[in-house]
Amino acid sequence: MAGAALVVGLPFVLVAPGYGLVSALFPRAGETGPGEGDGWLSRLLLSVAGSVMAVAVVGVVLEFTVWGFRREAVVGLLAALTLISTVVAWYRRRAVTPAARAGASGSALRERTRTLVAGDGALGVLLTVLVVVVAAGGVAVVVADTTSSGATTEFYVLGENESGELVAGTYPENVTVGEEATVGIGVGTTRPAGFDGSVVASLERVSVDGEATTVTESQRLGSFDVSVASGETDVRRHTFQPEMAGDRLRLTFRLYERGSESPFRRVQIWIGVTPRA
Repeated sequence: MAGAALVVGLPFVLVAPGYGLVSALFPRAGETGPGEGDGWLSRLLLSVAGSVMAVAVVGVVLEFTVWGFRREAVVGLLAALTLISTVVAWYRRRAVTPAARAGASGSALRERTRTLVAGDGALGVLLTVLVVVVAAGGVAVVVADTTSSGATTEFYVLGENESGELVAGTYPENVTVGEEATVGIGVGTTRPAGFDGSVVASLERVSVDGEATTVTESQRLGSFDVSVASGETDVRRHTFQPEMAGDRLRLTFRLYERGSESPFRRVQIWIGVTPRA
């Protein structure tokens, strides 16, 4: 099953998202490379590069959501991106005359195959294979690191709705110094040994200088131990009282494994804290 998933999933990850983006950006033949024709080799190379960039962007985006960098979330977001870009590509190609549209007929594909067999463009083919292999290695490293043996650990934050239930997307946005606020912290794992560790909450004032983010002031908002068996999820309420005011403060929760000083997972939300009246 793992081999079949790799055979089916690798082209989807390495080609489909990028090809959709390239097709949406370049609906005309010849726009992706010099010379006449539709530049199929350059289009393929751009598709692989675009797919790698799409995976990287999706990973960064998911790290700031309640879903985290999980296989299901990555596949879902990549599928949505591919579908949207494909629709845009189809719409843009309709506005182009058939003779100028990017694409390939059956006869053109046969001609390209004969050209490759004859040895023309060998350097281009070698470069294509090299790019695909390198990209596949990069994706494989990410997949192996995050989904090793199919085991995952999820860590997320929930907010209270009007009825007091814990749901995603309803986080506290504005609180007052000394006022209590409550969120839900969820930890789940499929690791055979389960997960044993702790959660530490902190309120942080940060400054951003280019790509560097520095914590200039921090208030610890408590911690608690968590122990989750394999296949189980533990969601508990955590109430905190901020003593630091600011328009945009980072409420950060860090998940630590037992005996480790480095966080295993981290989630954060942004809140505003007003001074006492």
